Amino acid sequence: MDERKEIDEAVNAANDALYHLGEADEILNSAKNWGIADILGGKFFTTAMKRSKMNEAASEIRMAQAALDQLADELRDVNMYVHFDGALDGFEAVADYMFDNIFTDLMTQSRINEAKRQVQEAIDQVEGILDALDDISRERGYI
Repeated sequence: MDERKEIDEAVNAANDALYHLGEADEILNSAKNWGIADILGGKFFTTAMKRSKMNEAASEIRMAQAALDQLADELRDVNMYVHFDGALDGFEAVADYMFDNIFTDLMTQSRINEAKRQVQEAIDQVEGILDALDDISRERGYI
């Protein structure tokens, strides 16, 4: 396979990852807002909405991870590595429902904030990779 095609495939994978990361970031903003409402005295409905948003974000993160894995495969020849772990499941999901109190709400809010940080880090990394791919394409006269 020629280099130009590999670069094009990497750009496509990067753009796909950016799309899903952007969606995840927006959904996590919503989850964060529901989390604040939960901390301020929300009940079961607020917790359910927050968890629903976290599940939606997790789905987008899984799709972004698949695109990042594809991107990593495409970039193997130029020694770039992409890794992102934005898993949102775990014990706090159960605890947030079972022991809905200020402590579990704060723990979950912290997890949402951490996921947002990881998503933004991944967005920054992928944007940097896209810039590097653009530079390579220009240097080699592909664009």
